[in-house]
Amino acid sequence: MKNNPMNQTCILDFGNTCVKWARFVHGEFDCVQQDDEAWEALQEWDENARWLIAASGPMEDHWSTWVEKLKAKQPGSVVHLESAENIPFPASYHSMQTLGLDRIANAAGAAAEDEHADWLIIDAGTCITADLLEGGEFCGGSIAPGIDLRLRAMFAGTASLPYPEDWREQASEGIGLDVGDDTITSLLAGAVGGAQAEITERIRRFRHEIPSIRVALTGGDAKFLQLQADLTTFADPNLTWKGYFHLLNRMLTHE
Repeated sequence: MKNNPMNQTCILDFGNTCVKWARFVHGEFDCVQQDDEAWEALQEWDENARWLIAASGPMEDHWSTWVEKLKAKQPGSVVHLESAENIPFPASYHSMQTLGLDRIANAAGAAAEDEHADWLIIDAGTCITADLLEGGEFCGGSIAPGIDLRLRAMFAGTASLPYPEDWREQASEGIGLDVGDDTITSLLAGAVGGAQAEITERIRRFRHEIPSIRVALTGGDAKFLQLQADLTTFADPNLTWKGYFHLLNRMLTHE
């Protein structure tokens, strides 16, 4: 028996570096799959659900064909976003058409956690974004290279610096937060430790301006940033997915 479409919500995110599919059941986050794993799982998909297609990144032909078939099969149950321009979320950002969908989703996720708070939302992924949600309004923020991008840039832009393929494994052991004693650990100290120092200072500056601000931390590489416990008030690796879920609710309500 197929599930009631209101019981399941699916989000398909075409990002800068990968495709991810997340599922909510009865409003609760259930699971996420990526790239080939997501593609294989969806070949067998025959459930009723509400869908949000977040296509801020490129969509390969086979995915584009699959999405069009889904929209034809479940008309009225699929919301396809390619920009944040018409999303019903308060914002003072001046270029909504180029705003990353994940950034506005993070804001929606933080607002759902505490709608009365001002938020600084740190997302450590391909890029590291730090966005301000003040008075319930998305104000914008900053975009900086993520840890992996920093390492790849040093590899691509120099003649002899290597790219440490296993940097995440080393960073998970705390390597890269102190002074490096060889080339690899020095690269990690610059990329991982540098990102941590940058984020720490940004949080402190926002706290100075808005003492009551809450700080949310998310993103795939956030776990490698060993921030002091007093710097963040909320950490959720699934904040972006939860934000997409709440944005979909807003969009369906506004229809």
